[in-house]
Amino acid sequence: MLPRATALPPGASAGPGRPEPPPIGTEEEQPPRGPEPRGRAMERLPPREEAAGPAGEASEEPEGGSRRWGAQHAGARELAELYSPGKRLQEWISVILCFSLICFNFYNLLFYLRLEHTPSIIVGIFAGVITADFLSGLFHWGADTWGSVELPIIGKAFIRPFREHHIDPTAITRHDFIETNGDNCFMTLVPLANMAYKFVSFSPEALYETCPWECYVFALIIFITMTNQIHKWSHTYFGLPRWVIFLQDWHVILPRKHHRIHHVSPHETYFCITTGWLNYPLEKIGFWRCLENMIQGLTGEKPRADDMKWAQKIK
Repeated sequence: MLPRATALPPGASAGPGRPEPPPIGTEEEQPPRGPEPRGRAMERLPPREEAAGPAGEASEEPEGGSRRWGAQHAGARELAELYSPGKRLQEWISVILCFSLICFNFYNLLFYLRLEHTPSIIVGIFAGVITADFLSGLFHWGADTWGSVELPIIGKAFIRPFREHHIDPTAITRHDFIETNGDNCFMTLVPLANMAYKFVSFSPEALYETCPWECYVFALIIFITMTNQIHKWSHTYFGLPRWVIFLQDWHVILPRKHHRIHHVSPHETYFCITTGWLNYPLEKIGFWRCLENMIQGLTGEKPRADDMKWAQKIK
């Protein structure tokens, strides 16, 4: 069990040899003020202050030694080195195919839209956003909580970024567009290809009838594709376009302060990262905790064990 961090009143000294934590708002990994989603998420603070400046690094000096959180953390460096040329190629191919199919499908959707479809389309788009938010939480929870970087294929390709993100939360802000969005583009290729197949093989009458459903699927795909970019913006505190800040402030996409709650160790809550709309209701019903208890009871595996292993790396 790691020792808990002790909260300091404003202006108090952190003690000899320990730097004072920077003020709230300098970086997204500071625990937010105000109501907590539940007591246990805010009670168990890690032995660190996940606060970083513009350079994106956080520091800690635990008992018996020192450790750099952020890009200088031993586990973060090791995880970053696992990003391979093969992975980079997969991301490039995924992004090119994904956006090509999005353009093709969007053009065809516009061709079959009719004014009488308007109410169904509005409902479909809203449902698509909600579904994307839930799926982002489900996938995020699964990759954060279970599995290992050592797993064949999926370990280094898909679980590695989640382990790196908790140790070096601002690493995502240093990723380019391809590395940020490659995996999400990869996940949408099958539904995008299926939609394109319908547009080239179904009759115009059938496409007219199914147009509202395809609008739901298309909205779902768009928001899934953009989820990691939205996640990146929630960790970016400098240089964001005004329209992105506007969408965050009005909670159309994941706000920065809202996402801070997830980054309070042990990272066991607020997993939805597309809009974050479902985080509070899922937390109130204990959705993630129930799933974890069920899986732990069936398998004996402890939630977030691999995540903690990487966080504790010093050398």
